[in-house]
Amino acid sequence: MNEEYITRKEHEIFEAKIEAEDKRQNKRIDVLEETVKQIQDLTISVKEMTVSINNMAATLERQVNRLDAIEKEPAENWKKAVWIVLSALIGAAVGALLRGGIAS
Repeated sequence: MNEEYITRKEHEIFEAKIEAEDKRQNKRIDVLEETVKQIQDLTISVKEMTVSINNMAATLERQVNRLDAIEKEPAENWKKAVWIVLSALIGAAVGALLRGGIAS
């Protein structure tokens, strides 16, 4: 019959072990909660950084397009100038030929 019951001292020891285990588990839960919070903060930061990088990429693309247009402008102006000079020379040559042909 004594084997079915535990003494007060045995109960207190068992209770102390349970309380110690509860404290240990509560500390682990606190650490896990802090870790989860840090992961959530990091996730939010990554999302914000992604939006920022996408905005910077779009801005960079617009700037590249503007730079390309600015770089092409002198070449296009040069082509126009050459065309005008060639047109003038050809026009002068044709005019000279026509004047020479008319005079003969």
